[in-house]
Amino acid sequence: MEEKKTVVARSIILGIVFIVLGILAIIFRQPVVDAITTFLKWVIGGILIIAGIVNIVFFVKDRQKVPSLIIGILSIAAGVLMFCFNLIVWIIAVFLGVTLLLDGGFKIKESFAANKAKAKAWYVSLILGVLNIILGALALISPLRFGNAVSVAFLIVIAIVLIVSGIQNIVHGVLISSAN
Repeated sequence: MEEKKTVVARSIILGIVFIVLGILAIIFRQPVVDAITTFLKWVIGGILIIAGIVNIVFFVKDRQKVPSLIIGILSIAAGVLMFCFNLIVWIIAVFLGVTLLLDGGFKIKESFAANKAKAKAWYVSLILGVLNIILGALALISPLRFGNAVSVAFLIVIAIVLIVSGIQNIVHGVLISSAN
């Protein structure tokens, strides 16, 4: 009997905490995004530098992979800039833009090869490639707007997940409490 009360209390309390955190994240989204981006500046800067080194190593092993060299150099540059300046949103948007443009181009090229080989769903790669090029261009045309929109949208998705999880916890607690 005591275990049931503990489960119910934990579920309801966690549910309320998740809902409150989700609502607060939505209400104070810009300060939350600012705090997260400051933290991520350091984490992502390190990851970008490591990823850049890995891409350059792949290029050195196989000189045919020029995109690996380009992405490697851009990654290292973005990581260093990330540490030097508080430009995380701009850098991420530009990096994503260039990466999306390159990836979109490769997908389109692959879709033509797949079409030539009579692959059934070759057009999926073509559509994804065009979509990547459009998103990449948007990111490069207006990097701060693109980066802020992506950051805020990501935070709102997390807040919604917290609220839904909170509701689920409360429902779970109520269902457990009503069980015999």
